[in-house]
Amino acid sequence: MPKQLNNSQNSTPSPSLLAGEGLGEKSKWLTVSYQPVSLFTLKRSDATSMAARSNLVPTPYAIKMALLKALLEGQGKHHQEDFDIWINSEFSWIRDLLIYLLPPELLVVNRNGYKLRYYDQTADKADKNRSTLPIQDGFVFREWIHLQGELKICAGECDKLTELTQLFAQINYFGKKGCFFQFLPDATQQTDTPTFTPNPSSSFTVQPMDDLGKKTTFNRINPFSNDKAQIDKDRIIEPGFLPLQLRSTSARYDFYQKC
Repeated sequence: MPKQLNNSQNSTPSPSLLAGEGLGEKSKWLTVSYQPVSLFTLKRSDATSMAARSNLVPTPYAIKMALLKALLEGQGKHHQEDFDIWINSEFSWIRDLLIYLLPPELLVVNRNGYKLRYYDQTADKADKNRSTLPIQDGFVFREWIHLQGELKICAGECDKLTELTQLFAQINYFGKKGCFFQFLPDATQQTDTPTFTPNPSSSFTVQPMDDLGKKTTFNRINPFSNDKAQIDKDRIIEPGFLPLQLRSTSARYDFYQKC
């Protein structure tokens, strides 16, 4: 189970930290740490709605969407008059971030299969005059991951590390809602170069990593827009290398340890 954090870790980051004092104003890379406080799950991009393997860690796409969520919730109300100009400017630097991940020390993947009843969209469209909501039975497959240790995220290269730090401090979950993470303000670092990068020459586990396309726009990923995002153009899926080694496996679980 996650260790209980001390008072400094549970507290809100100090104003001096969020302002970037003492962290090097010319730095281009930001490294933040999170303590997992619940089980984690994030369906892979190639998963169906009924059978879904989970990513072992959040992907760059999921992290950037969490940053956008924090940005819109915290500042969107102040830009009602110039929203389009403001969001396009903010979205561009978040989209262009390079993000590297360092998983926790230990990961246990729990596989579950169970039945549920869910909304039958096809039957509802076929008969619009029916008086009841169509429900059907189904068997679903899900994976839930226990993470032990700190999750580290390195993001750059950009000139807005102060704002980026503030956004990361507001994020409290990744993946499915309820997959909570505790931001650790004392572990924040600003450096001239990435604190870590993928190293395929050592032991590793491959995970599909989705990310925003280099030319995608906010409207393409906005669910309230009529513009539609396209795979391999607005949402890129590439193999990612995690420093994890599979130590044990069975029909019900996988046990990974960081190399």
